Amino acid sequence: MYQIGKITNTHGIKGEVKIYNLSDFDRFLVGHEIYTLNKDQKKVFEIEQVRVHKGMYIVKFKGYDNINDVLPFKGLFVYSDEDIDDQLEDDDYHYEEVIGKDVVLEDQSVVGKATSLIEVPQGHLLEVEKLDGKKVLIPFIKEFIGDIDDQKIIIKPIEGLL
Repeated sequence: MYQIGKITNTHGIKGEVKIYNLSDFDRFLVGHEIYTLNKDQKKVFEIEQVRVHKGMYIVKFKGYDNINDVLPFKGLFVYSDEDIDDQLEDDDYHYEEVIGKDVVLEDQSVVGKATSLIEVPQGHLLEVEKLDGKKVLIPFIKEFIGDIDDQKIIIKPIEGLL
């Protein structure tokens, strides 16, 4: 299950919704299924139409033709179970694959744990909680990030980064 967006509002009176995209991948495609969870109730939708307007996705779900049909979904997150591994480049990772891993130097000495990935205009920053409890931000680019395996992330810091 991947959280891919949030329904922020309705759009017009014909059952369209505005969705803020939370995914780095193209997940809002005609014919694809997405769903919401509301009080542990899963509601599945098939995307009938989609377009981008002012940075938001305007999505029409199949079978929802009136504003009153989509009002209950306002404010809910949308999810997808679709595996997008075929869209991943060699140096792309799912958020879940990074968070919680040990962060180590090239000599295998432990720096801390990866706690978050923060999106900035230039890309992403890896937030690391060091062993002393302090947090540092490391640019998530190949110049600073080495190999990532099942247990750890190897970093290549420059002087003053940590």
